[in-house]
Amino acid sequence: MTRKTTSRKKSSRSDFNWDEFRPGWASEGIEKISAELEKWNDELQTRSKKFRSESQKRIEKGVQQVQDELRKVPGVKRAEELRHELGERVERNLEEGADRVYTSLKLARLDEVKRLERKIAQLNKKLRTLEKQQAA
Repeated sequence: MTRKTTSRKKSSRSDFNWDEFRPGWASEGIEKISAELEKWNDELQTRSKKFRSESQKRIEKGVQQVQDELRKVPGVKRAEELRHELGERVERNLEEGADRVYTSLKLARLDEVKRLERKIAQLNKKLRTLEKQQAA
């Protein structure tokens, strides 16, 4: 029986309409409060966006300052020099290794092919001018 009574109470609660019970002045007050809350919410969002962007700028500036200061530290300077030297060595070793592979396979590298193409184009141009002179 307790289930039936609770279900009756629930149905009677859902039948009640607060809008009919609430006086007009209360509805107007609630609307004003809702409008004011919406304004505050908009202002909060605007301030939040502004705060985020300013914070991001401050953080980026701080990071840049820290990076600049770190670059002045002798150990970091030396590490950057070593990284640069290592990069150059790796690139040079790769070039030399590629040259050895191309040489062992008896293939021309792309830059050599382009250089030869330019020379062929120059020779063709000279040949055409010679042919024109002989025809005349």
